[in-house]
Amino acid sequence: MQGFNNQFNNNRPRQNNRQQRPEIEEKYTIKHPIKKEWFVDGADDNLVKFAEEAGKAMANAGISSSQIRNIYGEIKRIQMAGFESTKSSFFLLKPKVAYAYGRDDKKTLKIFKEIFDEAFNYVTDEKSYQNFCNFMEALLAYHKANGGKK
Repeated sequence: MQGFNNQFNNNRPRQNNRQQRPEIEEKYTIKHPIKKEWFVDGADDNLVKFAEEAGKAMANAGISSSQIRNIYGEIKRIQMAGFESTKSSFFLLKPKVAYAYGRDDKKTLKIFKEIFDEAFNYVTDEKSYQNFCNFMEALLAYHKANGGKK
């Protein structure tokens, strides 16, 4: 009987129980690094170039304005109230972005989330938050200029 089972099993097509891994894509921010100086010292020509390229990539990925409107609205609200007095709201932006990305079936928010997460790490005080706001505004302006969906 042992020979029969081995013979039978050898004739069956093998099933691969391992899940196929999707190709691992390199993070957008590795190919296009974000500079800490943009948040410490303010914008420069390289920030504008980065925002233009990233805005175009986000538009090409199919990110809609409505997907990021809530996050950007919260960024502006914190800016108007003052970073120091609303720090906790700022820290809660990261999970909000993660939640929006999790709800995004097509994962079009991937580039935005990677950029946001990287930039988030450079915010330490009022000045760096103001520079963060300027960075996000430039990013979203180029997203819209490159045909970002409504």
